Amino acid sequence: MASDDRRRPSGPASKAGSKAGDGGKMRVAKASSERPFDMWLQKQLHAMYDEIASEPLPNDLLNLIDHDAAKSDDAKGDKKG
Repeated sequence: MASDDRRRPSGPASKAGSKAGDGGKMRVAKASSERPFDMWLQKQLHAMYDEIASEPLPNDLLNLIDHDAAKSDDAKGDKKG
């Protein structure tokens, strides 16, 4: 219950912050970055997925993307012309 009480003020503060200007946004960003669970979760996700996310895309996937983009450009060209 105590954690719920801490979360409730940050919700309206973000709305007020967006109306008041940059000062409110900085306060909300600071509050969210200080939450222990958020910090732990971010750390764990980075530990698990940073290595995978930094790997290059396979050539087969790049070829599929290029092929689809070329078909998409051709279809747009046919509609315009």
